[in-house]
Amino acid sequence: MNVRWSDVDLFGHVNNAAFLRYLDDARFVLFPAMGVDEAGAMTASLLVVVKHEIDYQAPLTFRPAPFTVEVWVPRIGTSSVDFAYEIVDPDGAVALRARSRMVQLDRASHAPRAFTTEERAAFERYPGPAPELHGW
Repeated sequence: MNVRWSDVDLFGHVNNAAFLRYLDDARFVLFPAMGVDEAGAMTASLLVVVKHEIDYQAPLTFRPAPFTVEVWVPRIGTSSVDFAYEIVDPDGAVALRARSRMVQLDRASHAPRAFTTEERAAFERYPGPAPELHGW
């Protein structure tokens, strides 16, 4: 991915809201059926974010060199899933480590719904450990 000029704040580094967009974009690249299809229509899967944990390790600044967002799945529950992320600069420095918990909802009732076998299989293709995040 590339840093866009609009992602940079008055301090000269990527704003925290832009980092969340990077995480969403990377997650949807791996799991395109989890939300909106190629035509922009809602899919049967309705995953909603219920929690983000983010550790900012180093700033990203505006420059032409792209960065990498690594995504994996450290935990799959009955109706919830955790995604883990690292944003890595071209020089190998980790700029961010994060984790998102998402819950699968029934489209009609908006109550939690268990993942189907196919949905679980999609997540199981990207296993990995929970990221080391530093709490307060």
